[in-house]
Amino acid sequence: MEDNKLEPAEIVRSEMGTWTHPVYSKYMNEHLENEEYVSREEWEKFKSHFGVDTVVFWMESLVNSDDWEIMMDDCDITKWDPIAPNGFFLIDINFSEDDAYAIFARNKYESEVAWWKFAILKKRLNKDLEQ
Repeated sequence: MEDNKLEPAEIVRSEMGTWTHPVYSKYMNEHLENEEYVSREEWEKFKSHFGVDTVVFWMESLVNSDDWEIMMDDCDITKWDPIAPNGFFLIDINFSEDDAYAIFARNKYESEVAWWKFAILKKRLNKDLEQ
């Protein structure tokens, strides 16, 4: 797998139910090794580097409160199996300080990439015209 290519990978969850995509993990370790959290700017850089869109699901909002409490108390999310949105694949399922989360990614479609490039160029052009 190329360094800037994020593709679906085999998921083998730990005994606690966690898993991290190896390419995602490598990127985070290389770029954000000593950070406690990922800023919005750094997240946008990550998405741009791989050409992906992402969505995050929080376990608390997807399971009933009794199950959530049991899984969090036991530090065991093996019973939580969030369903990826259409076209997305799992890149991280883990614990945060207050909840568990699942991050899914999908490659941007060519038309979306072209649209964003056009939007950026248009914005730059408008700035140049204003000066």
